Amino acid sequence: MTRSTALLSPVLLVSFTLACGDSAGPSGLSVGTITSASALTATDAATSDSGSTGGATTTDSATTAAPCDQLTLCPPTTTSGEPTSTTLTTTSDGTTQGPLTTSTTDPNLPADPCDGLGDGPHCGGELGGLADHNSLYQCSGGLTGSVTPCPAGCEAGACKAIAQDPCASAMSGNGLYCGGTLMGGDAAVLYDCQNGATASQTACNAGCKVNPPGVADACNPESDPCQGAMSGDGLYCGQSLPAGDANDLYDCAGGKTVNKTVCPDGCQVNAPGVADACKAVPNGGECCLQVPPGVVTQGFSACGNGGSHYGIDYGVALGTPIYAGIGGTVVGQQTGLPNCYDMGCTMQCWNAFNYVKLKSDCGDPNNPANDLFVYYLHIEGLGPGIQNGSHVDQGQLVAYSGNSGCSSAPHIHLETVSVPKGQGATLNTCTSENPHGNFCP
Repeated sequence: MTRSTALLSPVLLVSFTLACGDSAGPSGLSVGTITSASALTATDAATSDSGSTGGATTTDSATTAAPCDQLTLCPPTTTSGEPTSTTLTTTSDGTTQGPLTTSTTDPNLPADPCDGLGDGPHCGGELGGLADHNSLYQCSGGLTGSVTPCPAGCEAGACKAIAQDPCASAMSGNGLYCGGTLMGGDAAVLYDCQNGATASQTACNAGCKVNPPGVADACNPESDPCQGAMSGDGLYCGQSLPAGDANDLYDCAGGKTVNKTVCPDGCQVNAPGVADACKAVPNGGECCLQVPPGVVTQGFSACGNGGSHYGIDYGVALGTPIYAGIGGTVVGQQTGLPNCYDMGCTMQCWNAFNYVKLKSDCGDPNNPANDLFVYYLHIEGLGPGIQNGSHVDQGQLVAYSGNSGCSSAPHIHLETVSVPKGQGATLNTCTSENPHGNFCP
């Protein structure tokens, strides 16, 4: 399985002077109340997401200003007629990675998350503005004194305690879990979780492999399974190879694994002379959303639900595979941006993160008149072959989890947006729905 290394490329910050149009300010979004990190809110690959090809990608060129209503945070309109300044990020190969947020300070946004609050501890979710939800802020005199990341989330002015037994955080019932998907677990250990307790654990000397929902996690084989390929080069199901994973399809060449694909619906062993293959996922999968791996550290709380978090955060180890929760088409993506968390986040940091955006094949399962868009934010990189226009089946590898942008620890931010068919999707508005409503039973 090829791992992306998009974050390893050095970046060069280049300032461009870009003019924003008269429609400055994100549609339907109050800048003063934004509290969930969001990337460029592109509508589809044919508009602002065009040109993305994987790797260090861009949603705009260096000579084209993004319309202000495509930015999560946009500079206010000016009356002087002077253009505003926006910072774009360019890689060493000259590829623009923007747009990032403007360097212009919005006068309606407090300069400090603690502004106007009483002294003492406050969870980031209480503060609004640019506060990180999974951090604990110590406020004094309206200023931030210190910020402490909370791996298990923050609640009632304190970091949540991490359970002593990692299996207490197992989110999908009894079974085998890689430790990187459990709170306090060892990413190189496979845990057998039974009724919220660890029944046994196995050290994975070659690492632990997180599989799609419905498929048990497993230790990676310590030797190359393709050494046992008895019929020459070609495609083999794991059960046909020594120490192979039965849910994987191996591409063997010269006794070595060239590539490996996880088969969400299982691997089909064929007759001699016919290459093995992943079983087809009927109709691309079920018309419901599968739950990502990891432990919930921040729930959906926006749009009248007591807070302002427009998705669900799942704490996972860096580089955990993310599988498509629903069949669809990749219509937007960004990679190559680093972490910019530093005692909360600056305005520029809010849009500077990596993501992948899917448009569901079957629309919104709960509203036939609407399209459903699924976002995975803060990713490290994309899965093999994933780019704008790629079609993915439910359970297909699309990305690896990361810690890019305003993120206090590696996690997956899952956000689902439901809009009337033909309309574009944006983040952090009340077109975002609680993903729980679309989860598979």
